[in-house]
Amino acid sequence: MISFTGRRMLYVTAAAIAVTPTSALAQSAAAPSTANEGLGDIIVTAQKREQSLKDVGMTITAQSGEQLQALGVTNIQTLTKAVPGLTIAADREGLPTFSIRGIGFIAAQLSAAPTVSVYVDEAPLPYPALTGGVALDLERVEVLKGPQGTLFGNNSTGGSINFIAAKPTNVLSAGVRSSIDRFGQFNIEGFASGPVTDTLNVRIAGSTTQGGDWQRTYTPGPKLKTGGADRYALRVLADWRPSDSAKFLLHLSHYADKSDPQALQLSLAAPSGGPGSAYVDPVYGSVETYPLPPHDNRAADITQNPARKFTKDDEQYQASLRGDFDLSDNITLTSITNYAHLRFYVNRDADATRIDMIQGSHLGTIETYGQELRLTGDFDNLNVIVGANASKDKIHEEEPYFYPHFSILPPNMTTNPVSDFTSKTIAVFANAEWKVSNQFTLTGGARYTRVRQSFSNCFEDPGDGSTQAFVGGLANLFRSLGGLPPTNAYSGVLCNTIGPAPDFLPVTYSDKSTDHNVSWRIGSNFKINSDLMIYGLISRGYKAGGYPFVVAITQDQLNKVRQEKITAYEAGLKFSRGRTLSISTAGFYYDYVDKQTYALVAIPLLGPNSVLRNIPKSKAYGWEAELTVSPTSGLTLHGALTYTKTKIVDPGPLLLDGFGRPIDYRGNGFAYAPKFSAIFDTEYRLPVGTGLEAVLGMSGVHNSKSTGSIDQTAPFFIKAFTTVDMRVGLESEKGWSATAWIRNLTNTYCWTDANFIGDGYARTAGLPRNFGLTLAYRF
Repeated sequence: MISFTGRRMLYVTAAAIAVTPTSALAQSAAAPSTANEGLGDIIVTAQKREQSLKDVGMTITAQSGEQLQALGVTNIQTLTKAVPGLTIAADREGLPTFSIRGIGFIAAQLSAAPTVSVYVDEAPLPYPALTGGVALDLERVEVLKGPQGTLFGNNSTGGSINFIAAKPTNVLSAGVRSSIDRFGQFNIEGFASGPVTDTLNVRIAGSTTQGGDWQRTYTPGPKLKTGGADRYALRVLADWRPSDSAKFLLHLSHYADKSDPQALQLSLAAPSGGPGSAYVDPVYGSVETYPLPPHDNRAADITQNPARKFTKDDEQYQASLRGDFDLSDNITLTSITNYAHLRFYVNRDADATRIDMIQGSHLGTIETYGQELRLTGDFDNLNVIVGANASKDKIHEEEPYFYPHFSILPPNMTTNPVSDFTSKTIAVFANAEWKVSNQFTLTGGARYTRVRQSFSNCFEDPGDGSTQAFVGGLANLFRSLGGLPPTNAYSGVLCNTIGPAPDFLPVTYSDKSTDHNVSWRIGSNFKINSDLMIYGLISRGYKAGGYPFVVAITQDQLNKVRQEKITAYEAGLKFSRGRTLSISTAGFYYDYVDKQTYALVAIPLLGPNSVLRNIPKSKAYGWEAELTVSPTSGLTLHGALTYTKTKIVDPGPLLLDGFGRPIDYRGNGFAYAPKFSAIFDTEYRLPVGTGLEAVLGMSGVHNSKSTGSIDQTAPFFIKAFTTVDMRVGLESEKGWSATAWIRNLTNTYCWTDANFIGDGYARTAGLPRNFGLTLAYRF
């Protein structure tokens, strides 16, 4: 494979633009948006064909690439600025977790099947860790809310996000965009697009982000900074149309990230060994007396001289090929072949202090293959899609943690669970939309899915015998309670998970399983007139069963959980008036069976330990509304509000809270499910000269309080927050623009998640007030 660096990425971006002939580019310069443009009709592909957003009977948020840039959406984590009801949190290793309307799955593992599926041009990225470079050079993004199992398959019970890349053009064009902020972080992004032959158009886009250490230590001692970026992305699209009845789109992308992992903020000391068990550092004392950070997003303490450098080192490749073949005037055959590979690595300070207690690494690979074939029939009043797809995922995962001074382990011990996971999925599906009359439309669809999984887990000894001695001692204790003599079976073995009673001998956990399900959807749309549509929708979706990735002292911690099932009911309306007004609103209710969650259970002699469990019955319900209005020439107002109530109805077997106490979770809500979330954006465009336009904008996000766990004790609380951004700029019809911006104008102190980290609790803070300048030129 070719190895890139951030500097080489700059050369690639610059070269892509430089090779385009200047004379041709000048003829295709882009003019700024006109002040009286108003609201245009938004075309989406939510049902795998082009439709007007106002004609699709489901809740969809669609934002153009230009709107995303204006809002400061530079990666998938910042997509929450554009989508109400969407939350994106990070686990303790920085892996993203997506929730829509409260439906999410919180798991610190590469092999965790999500509840929100992600696609780039309909090519799947089936695991959240694969989504690092999706925001490069976009035409638009579509966020579909509610179960999408019929057309998008398993693991879309909360919804689906489809990133649509900007496509090759049949005229030469190019552009470059660069930004710098108050912390010295520099970003440059560019593209070049145009014809190579009469039938082949190509687009090349690249970006790099460098520097910007924005976090800093807050306790006495050497001043340490972290948070700097070192990442880049490259995408090549080739659109080949050899005939009027056939077209192909080849997508090649590469993404790499060697940035600093974001440092955590300590929120509460809670030594796992109980009060007084924590290590006492000669300089900084115990975690129990360690000062908590000030109310400052930038404050974060880290160990000065870690055993391994705190860094990320991710590298990902994706290749997809789409072919569309017109078999007749009404029938099209579509083939989508997809491959993605990720090499993942992160090493970070896991205790959020200068005390050297826990250093955590997570590494592994994801390799996924997929193939979809479908036929689309578009007849006078009937659209039909039938198809099949198959995929295979292979994931290797390790989590070597070094414990210099963890309260419940011997000093300098290392643990390393190692797992291999394989998932093979096949599915067949059908979807139909029948226009019964000019006003009334019926929709329906179903998908049969079979998933075969295999999983193995080994609790490895690092080679110094420390894991063998520790686990072997526990096993012998279990044996003595059963009247058995000690065993030396743990000496010299690689895998040290304690097997079942009565022998408690070491095992390598291995299991295979097969799941089947049928997702379905039925709905109706009724157009009262050309401006107003009401709709109703009932759908069912599934999230695949799975295995936990944990430090498994006993094999009982590795049991598989059942697949989730959601039955969703939604009703809503959509209203639009010309190019001046657009309103949509919907109410929803979810009946949730076998929700998967990590929880604590009591293991004899070991106390609380993490396992993956099913919550037998829970529910979610709420409503949302979105408004876009252009009341006068040049002014656009946009706002959206989501209300969500989540509730566990039947929690199942006894679970523990974060302090090891038995607790009844009945009535608790879901993690990362704020009751209220809202976004707004206001933009005013004013001509200020010949071919010159001033742009003023303000946007913001509000989330009410939420929690980082179904254990809704205080350490997991995430307080409510509101952030406001502002921008002001000039755009010229000659293709250039300059924008000054401020993000988090009021420097609101907030955080995006809350986690237990071994000897305490920690949070990931939001970004502080930031300001900068963006310059762009489009040829």
